[in-house]
Amino acid sequence: MADLTAGIVIGERFRLVRILGRGSYGDVWLADVVDDPDLPGQVALKIYQQPQQNRATRVLLKEAEIALDFEHERLVRVYGAKRIDGIVIMWMEFVDGDSLLVRLGEEETPRPVSLDEILSWLRNIAEGLAYLHIQDPPKVHGDLKLDNVLLDKASGARLVDFGQTRAIEEQFVLTDGAGALSYLAPEIIGKGIEGEGKRYVSSDIYSFGVIAYRMLTGRFPRRTVHEVINLTPFPRPAELNPSIPRELDALVVKCLEKRPENRFATGSELLAATDEVRTSIEITGVERAQLATLAPEPVPTVADELAELASELVEQGKVEEAVEKLEKAMQRMSTSPRVLLLYAAAARTVGKIDAAYLVYGRVIRWLRNNGAGDEELRDAMEGRADVGVRLKRYEEAVKDFSWLAERWPEKRWYRFRHAVALGLAGRFADSIEVLQHLHEEAPPTALVCAKLGFAYMQLSQIPLATQYFNEALMLDQYEPVALFHMARIRAIQGRPDKAMQYLERLRGVEGAEQEAQELSRMLGRESTVEQGSRA
Repeated sequence: MADLTAGIVIGERFRLVRILGRGSYGDVWLADVVDDPDLPGQVALKIYQQPQQNRATRVLLKEAEIALDFEHERLVRVYGAKRIDGIVIMWMEFVDGDSLLVRLGEEETPRPVSLDEILSWLRNIAEGLAYLHIQDPPKVHGDLKLDNVLLDKASGARLVDFGQTRAIEEQFVLTDGAGALSYLAPEIIGKGIEGEGKRYVSSDIYSFGVIAYRMLTGRFPRRTVHEVINLTPFPRPAELNPSIPRELDALVVKCLEKRPENRFATGSELLAATDEVRTSIEITGVERAQLATLAPEPVPTVADELAELASELVEQGKVEEAVEKLEKAMQRMSTSPRVLLLYAAAARTVGKIDAAYLVYGRVIRWLRNNGAGDEELRDAMEGRADVGVRLKRYEEAVKDFSWLAERWPEKRWYRFRHAVALGLAGRFADSIEVLQHLHEEAPPTALVCAKLGFAYMQLSQIPLATQYFNEALMLDQYEPVALFHMARIRAIQGRPDKAMQYLERLRGVEGAEQEAQELSRMLGRESTVEQGSRA
């Protein structure tokens, strides 16, 4: 992905022009079609990140397989998808226009829109849903949200991103909860009357209602994790914005009913109701000026709320409960890096090391894809490096600690951990080189001397190992690594009395009980061997 720049030609078919957007799986580029009479002159290319390629192949080809058959003005056309030049890509129709999210602005600073614009966009979206829902078998979009509605300058609102689209069999299908949390119907997040995790055709209707509510009021109906999970009641749109016509207010409320059966049953039914509202408004002559969308009071973001909750639990010593709540949240939503970092740290505390390692990696990929700087990456890189050592993924830890040491050379701890990781990876000569620099550039420490002694011992350079172990013990007579290995060296040299002195000292080191027990057993064996050899 890092090598893709404007002007590059992929597979002698597409010449990259400029990036249109970035997502969790990769980038979307505008591309010129080099030579294909069946395609328009320019297309949008969805290009997946290299680390995601294996999974991307399955996800993207499934999306393309479903979407290839869609031909409707309200759906962005998908032309094809495959692996080209080792890269998984999908090419689709280029839409010249912003997303509905960009047009409406952020929730904290919503931009005013006219009633005509809202009615037109809502009808466009309903048309797209009606087309999907009349397929045989019916299809749901599954990820309907503001950023998946593009405003084509030539033809209005159009739906894009069919990665969650799937067929509906026998009224509903099971779902994994994928999709943006604020847009998810109660039955998808496990709060439906009929059971947990079921996606109906009318689940798209609920998402439509969320979009309409946001257009009309400047805010989402339920804005926090607590409100979404607990189905907290929300005000009708007209209660927040009295300029909303009564008919339109009623349509939105019906879309947002808790029970799927109480909403419009299909996109076609929704489209008919939308047309009725438009006609009613035209007859009654409602003012067509801009609706007064109000900037709502600031509320905590989903990430803020989750982070605060988890932090409180961790402070109370309830780390396992914090991990459980964060895991449930991450199954239901696309989580922010802040929450993921908090989860990774808590997971490490309760021993979920593998999960922590994967989450740190996820954070790093997200931050890099979104142009984060070194300082923003630092916590995640440090966490992954530490966990990598615990998982014995030493070469990966070497790379992560090297990255940290190069960017913050004044942090001796990073360089020391880099040297330790090199040693654990069996690269003792490289480890010695780093440790020697640390030893020479500042007053020596017992810790660095002990690690130097250990590295030389692994290279069978016993005189040098002894030198550095002795230096470590001069600085700290209870340095455990030096005590352990000096006892071994003296035992092998036929000095069991000296070896036992080191062992007795090691037994007095708090936290070194296991090493002392191991050394005691080892000295017993080595003493026996020594006595046998003398005999």
